[in-house]
Amino acid sequence: MDPATLTQEIKKYALTHGAELVGVLSPESIDDMPKYWTEWQVKQWSKKTSDYMDSPMSILVLGYHAFDDIHEAQIAHNGKIEYPVYERMRLYARRVMRQLEEKGYECVVYPFNLSQKKMAQLAGLGTMGKSSLIINPEYGPWFRLQSILTDAPLVPDEEATDDPCGDCTKCIDACPTGALTPYVIDPEKCLIGITEIELAKLIEEDLQFTVYRDTPDEVFREHMPRFTKNSVLMCTTCQKACPVGREKHE
Repeated sequence: MDPATLTQEIKKYALTHGAELVGVLSPESIDDMPKYWTEWQVKQWSKKTSDYMDSPMSILVLGYHAFDDIHEAQIAHNGKIEYPVYERMRLYARRVMRQLEEKGYECVVYPFNLSQKKMAQLAGLGTMGKSSLIINPEYGPWFRLQSILTDAPLVPDEEATDDPCGDCTKCIDACPTGALTPYVIDPEKCLIGITEIELAKLIEEDLQFTVYRDTPDEVFREHMPRFTKNSVLMCTTCQKACPVGREKHE
């Protein structure tokens, strides 16, 4: 099967088995990025695609519409944090992987040390917004990413290059902890990455909130509501402030 036909077939399968967005990029396009240190959740250096596969030829990026707030659930279990929606996304990704594997290709799901956001932009799914999230013209920031590294010869898409924000700063203005500056998120201030104790320390250090000055429990109650003893909804304040794709989420 020629690369164009294979690409069309795999994309069609992905779009009929859970994904709303599909794009392809070449491994070289992400490997050409300078090595960088990640501070978000797991602190480590970025890697190359060849660290995961001997002869990678393509990266398939899948986008899943986060159409309901339940997609932001975060559950504490056995000392770890689990994200139920990502388990479902991995299941969908493995279905796509099986299609490729049945054709004789090797696959690796979500190489963690590669930038999902950069891969999504290179694959044409959207462009980085001032919220530091990828903004898709149709879904705005309301979608989640999963990627597959493979030695299948897929046809790359054009990189997304549009500016989704313009002069808009609604996400920055709405952030309750001032974690956002244009295109950059501070993981030491973002509610998703810190605890109430850490937030209290920031308040003691006279952190200037962009919206108001509240106690840590009030901030978390409004922006990270707990719905069981072990589960919370992650903060999506910056996403809710974004006008792009809002009608898809309401």
